[in-house]
Amino acid sequence: MTLEDGKSLLFLVVDDQFNVRRMVQNFLRTFGYTKIIDAPDGEKAWEKAKGEDVGFVICDWNMPNLNGLGFLRRVRADQRLKDVPFLMVTAEVAEEIVAEAIEEGVDGYIVKPFQAKTLVDKVEAILEKRRTPQPLDIHLSQGAELLKKGLAQEALGEYESALELAPQSPRALVAAGEALEALGRDQEALDRYQGAVKLAKRYVRGHDRLGALYRRLGQTEQASKHLQVAAAISPRNVRRQVEVGRMLIEQGDTGKGLAALKAASDNAGDNAALAEEMGEILLSAGLNDDAARAFSKAVRLDPAKVHIYNRLGIAYRRQKRYAEAIREYQRALLVKPDDENLHYNLAVAQAEAGQFGPAKETLAQALKLRSDFVEARELLARLEKA
Repeated sequence: MTLEDGKSLLFLVVDDQFNVRRMVQNFLRTFGYTKIIDAPDGEKAWEKAKGEDVGFVICDWNMPNLNGLGFLRRVRADQRLKDVPFLMVTAEVAEEIVAEAIEEGVDGYIVKPFQAKTLVDKVEAILEKRRTPQPLDIHLSQGAELLKKGLAQEALGEYESALELAPQSPRALVAAGEALEALGRDQEALDRYQGAVKLAKRYVRGHDRLGALYRRLGQTEQASKHLQVAAAISPRNVRRQVEVGRMLIEQGDTGKGLAALKAASDNAGDNAALAEEMGEILLSAGLNDDAARAFSKAVRLDPAKVHIYNRLGIAYRRQKRYAEAIREYQRALLVKPDDENLHYNLAVAQAEAGQFGPAKETLAQALKLRSDFVEARELLARLEKA
């Protein structure tokens, strides 16, 4: 279905409140948009979107199971759906919420409560922009497609054409910087990114690109500075907060680093992979108590990940909390009883706790599983001499 055929588009209305879904559908029908399906949350909307020829999404932000932002991410990541116009409905207009939605590729947002004409005007404005893109947008879009295919020089040509049309466009400057980076022309890329954030001090993507390039060049203080600016503008971006936390901790600013990691955790919710990643960052920095809490969350969320018990055990051992380390290794062995490395780590914890007899028995089991386990044999020999 083409956008020129707007009244024939299939609309997907997503909201956890039935009355709101019905109201939006009535508004659309009043103005001639009659092909409409609906869903009460992001998960059910995703199932419908995969099976229907959806042409426009109107979606609430706050919903159970999968919220509007999570659904938007899935839509933008799907090859078939990535270009579907997406209008977000919010109950508030907080800057961080708007910034996060824009970063994820939303076409527009509307704040509750709203009238029928307000909604339809927004829908038609989005459709009109999609139907008749400006020359600048055409060059940027074509450049992005070329860059995706690895044709960086050709992409740069499109971006330079965009800059001829709009020399003060932060979007075009950052896009040109990305092509220059791909060509290995890092200093020129830095110049473009810096030009973008000078023109638009709150342009998140410009600060992100500067942060990433400075980090790759080993200039961590500059990288941290720009990523912190981006995080202040759009604090709900989990990946950025993790990177900010990692860099601040590496630089010795533990308090701010932990605050950034907490912000990431708060916005990510129950995410085992993120909790594990944070545990590794904290463990590497010697923040063993914080690492133990992160790993504990990870294993609570995903008990089948045996290696996390192992990392949790290490965090406890570093704090001389041997009983807790032993408990975690034993829990891991319930899941994977034939893992010789777990037996070895358990034996180390037992030995450090002064439990030499149990440690010898555990090492014997490790050697039974792998007879050429040199570290286990050496530790057993030391314990037998003790």
